[in-house]
Amino acid sequence: MILKEFINWLFPSKCLICNCQTNENSIFCSKCFPKITIIDYPFCKICGKILDSSFEEDCVCNTCLKFPRQFELARSLFQYDKISKQIIMKIKKQSDNGVAKNCCRMLFLKYKNILETADLIIPVPSHWTRIFKRGYNPPDIIAIALSKISKIPFSNVLKRIKKTQYQKNKYIHERFENVEDAFYCEANLSEKTVILVDDVFTTGATLNECSKILKNQGCKKIFCLTIGTTRAI
Repeated sequence: MILKEFINWLFPSKCLICNCQTNENSIFCSKCFPKITIIDYPFCKICGKILDSSFEEDCVCNTCLKFPRQFELARSLFQYDKISKQIIMKIKKQSDNGVAKNCCRMLFLKYKNILETADLIIPVPSHWTRIFKRGYNPPDIIAIALSKISKIPFSNVLKRIKKTQYQKNKYIHERFENVEDAFYCEANLSEKTVILVDDVFTTGATLNECSKILKNQGCKKIFCLTIGTTRAI
């Protein structure tokens, strides 16, 4: 007990949003916790995006109806807004491993039933020019942390072979077109169940294209996990 108290004093828990000290085993302070929107019902049964309260639990959003998904389902921790963006930017812009580990612990607890079926964890890759400029690929940080927590092997067999334009400010159909033929995989993934990891799910165009390539290599099932997701439209 004395050792535990000493460790907590030496390495106090920090709020993922504001960095202030929190209670033991808590990753949000009392002020920030009410501001974060954790994904809960009702949400799209395929992409996991939050739906309006008028929807039933077993519903599919308009985007998933219009653009058939190559993956089985996608799930996220938080609704992507100005609050959760602060968490994701710590991983995306600062390569904060501590934040990634805490988020992955939550992913593991929330979606343990999905992770227990998986053979591999694969991150969505960035083009080499962007990795050279930034120094790392943000989904790698999340995927490696999740691999260590879940004990599921990490693999970076998926490669981005085309430098695409940024997806921001593009219409949905343009996003799907933008990432077409942008990825490559030569590994034999026959009968494998894969967890495909990214930081944010917006339209799902990138995850969809990655899933298509993995399915072409024999993947049996693909489940997508992200830290944040936008609301269903």
